[in-house]
Amino acid sequence: MDMELTEAQQRLMETARRFLQNECPPKAVREEETTEAGFSPELWKKMAELGWLGLSLPEQYGGLGLGYVDLCILARELGRAICPSPFIPSVVLAAGAIAQAGSDKQKSEILPRIAGGQAVVAFAFQEESVFWDPRGLKTRATALDGGYSINGTKMFVEYANSADYFLVPARTSGEPPSAAGITIILVDARAPGIKLQPLSTMARDRQFRVTFEDVRAAATDVVGVIGEGWPALEKTIQSGAVTLSAYMVGASERIHEMAVEFAKQRVQYDRPIGSFQSIQHYLAQSITEIIGADTMTIYAAWSLDQGLP
Repeated sequence: MDMELTEAQQRLMETARRFLQNECPPKAVREEETTEAGFSPELWKKMAELGWLGLSLPEQYGGLGLGYVDLCILARELGRAICPSPFIPSVVLAAGAIAQAGSDKQKSEILPRIAGGQAVVAFAFQEESVFWDPRGLKTRATALDGGYSINGTKMFVEYANSADYFLVPARTSGEPPSAAGITIILVDARAPGIKLQPLSTMARDRQFRVTFEDVRAAATDVVGVIGEGWPALEKTIQSGAVTLSAYMVGASERIHEMAVEFAKQRVQYDRPIGSFQSIQHYLAQSITEIIGADTMTIYAAWSLDQGLP
């Protein structure tokens, strides 16, 4: 693959960096940590106006139809700003799964709202397990009155308090660790029986334990084929992991820049500490690892775009 950015990708990177430097400085990030939502709805709206929330969604549903490499270029800039937002859970994970497996009606109703910033969809996958695969899925969706009754607990659900919908993988049949019987269901966040418990994190981001107790969903809320949701989920999780990696690369690049600047300014023994060989070695090793991570991440995104493993 060609690792050089195209002209359009270069413009995307430069535009995103300028925008986030102005709209999402560290002071704003700290302020958002203290709010109930944990992110700025005003900034979210501006991101939608720039087309970012529909970057990888099909054009017919209000998106730009770009690929995972473009998505990672944007995510890298979001990471540089440590931008707090439901971008990965809602835009990459939930919208990605709906775009892959949803019905025409679901796509036409939900995807334009996500791309336009009018709807946030929380990705409620992980449970009280270390696994991000069928081994960890125990939540049940039992057929009832022409629809489903959902019971189970989901962990580390980001921005659940701001969600309009939950995308919930649940078992309509089968037992762990089988991938058979997993069904994806789109659940209205206002449905009776949903309970949210905030989880305290070191990063002060918004994560929740979400409990579903006899939560009802209609048969039309099933995303894809009943019992055959795992293939779409697997690709969705891969795309989320790659995008999150790009976000982390961006954050690491910015941290390295700050460390270099500090090494130039901090004086010890009447010399800037950046003049000491041990500090130089540490910074050189760090940027080497960051560049390697960036290369692997972009290659992984390109592989997804090409349909490769």
